[in-house]
Amino acid sequence: MKNSDPQGYAARKNPSGGGLRLFHKLVENFLPPLVVVVFVLLFWQFVIPLGVIPGVRAQYLGTPSGIVAAALDLVREGYGGYSLRQHVTASIFRTATGFFIAALVGVPLGIFLGFNKRLGAFLLPIFGFLRPIPALAFIPIVVIWFGIGEFAKIFVIFMTAFLYILLGAVSGVRSVPHDYFRLSENYRLPATSVLFRVVLPAAMPEIFVSLRTAMALSWAVVVASELIAAQTGLGYLISSASQVYAIDKVYVGVALIGIIGVA
Repeated sequence: MKNSDPQGYAARKNPSGGGLRLFHKLVENFLPPLVVVVFVLLFWQFVIPLGVIPGVRAQYLGTPSGIVAAALDLVREGYGGYSLRQHVTASIFRTATGFFIAALVGVPLGIFLGFNKRLGAFLLPIFGFLRPIPALAFIPIVVIWFGIGEFAKIFVIFMTAFLYILLGAVSGVRSVPHDYFRLSENYRLPATSVLFRVVLPAAMPEIFVSLRTAMALSWAVVVASELIAAQTGLGYLISSASQVYAIDKVYVGVALIGIIGVA
């Protein structure tokens, strides 16, 4: 019988050839972005400090070596009387608390409003109006309502996540094909069975998309929430360091927000 997989056969016959192809593939995928990153870092380290960017003082742009030194200093000494771990933990705690409360409230309420179109007709326009409003616009109102404690910070995150989760759940329920409901009527399923066996499985993909979006937004909003008289958190670190022109520490805070957000 003729071999239908000559390449695979050749790779098994000559393992070094397969490893060499894998090496070339890794080089093709990772070498170009690595070269770009190295070039940018070298340019930033040695050229930008010469003042080649007009209108901006070179000392305000920082350097990669200064950022590394600032990161090591933050790890050793902390900032504002708290360790770097405490700042990171405070931001994660606020984000997780606001997000999970929003999910616990938003998903069931969104499913209910999507299922009950009469009640949804009254409430959904209000939530739809609030969703595009940025979190920064809520901060003065939240401070007046709740003061400057932890609850106010978590509430800003909760509001942002809640609106996206709620409207995503409503959209997921209302995108369920009408034929599914006709089929459930043919089987004479009770309302609870329709909800749990028909609506939820069909709406769950869109609900999870809204949860993922809300989680990313919650982590982005933590910086804004920590502007409310915070003494810990990455948002506080960035804001406080920028006020004393500690630009390298600002970069470290921004990088940590990005790394944790990706993780």
